[in-house]
Amino acid sequence: MKKFIYSFLALFFVISQSISAAGYIATYSLNVSNPAAYVEAMDELMDSDWGKSFPAVVNLHQYVFNGYDDATHTVVLNYEDTESLGKGTESFSSPVFQKFLSKTSEFAEPVEQSLNMKLISGGNSEPENNQVYTVYRMKVDDPAAYAKAYSKVTKAQEDAGNVAGSYGLRAQMGGSVNYYTHYAFTGAGSMKEAMESTETLYSSDSFAEFSKEVDGNREVRNISIISSIKVYNSN
Repeated sequence: MKKFIYSFLALFFVISQSISAAGYIATYSLNVSNPAAYVEAMDELMDSDWGKSFPAVVNLHQYVFNGYDDATHTVVLNYEDTESLGKGTESFSSPVFQKFLSKTSEFAEPVEQSLNMKLISGGNSEPENNQVYTVYRMKVDDPAAYAKAYSKVTKAQEDAGNVAGSYGLRAQMGGSVNYYTHYAFTGAGSMKEAMESTETLYSSDSFAEFSKEVDGNREVRNISIISSIKVYNSN
């Protein structure tokens, strides 16, 4: 119990001290057998009054490399605050959204749903610089220590000019923590750019120092790569 309380307090400290602690990310991973039909249904949904008033930026991605997970696609909802998260989640009971679920159930099977709090955010958020994302899902024992080390290595990479797109650290607030408690991500404009940036990161002195600092505190559970298909409500 004491360990749980200390971990919770450490997480609270990280949230209060992080670069950008506001907002939540909701992800819905799917196994889609007819991608073209799913994109068409998403376009129809987001072009409706329901979609245009939905209080979050909506990203549709496809998995390029995903390990053992059955998901082929993921829908990522970027909420700015708890109010928009509440409104967005409540709107899922709307007949318009229920019709969308009924229509897509023929070719889209749910795999995982999770809610994550934004702890640290940075980098270049322009869409052209974030067409490919590398996502690191992990179990973290000491969130405050990990966030400190993460902030240090990302700053060093920015100073070295090795940050192509956006990056961030998230803490899971809803979902199975048996799999992961946190995830970090980096964005890039292309697969080539993503791999070049990763190679530079892994060979850097700052990453070697980071690896020593988080040794025994972080266990990477999965590294996946996703590419962007569509973004809705980004304006």
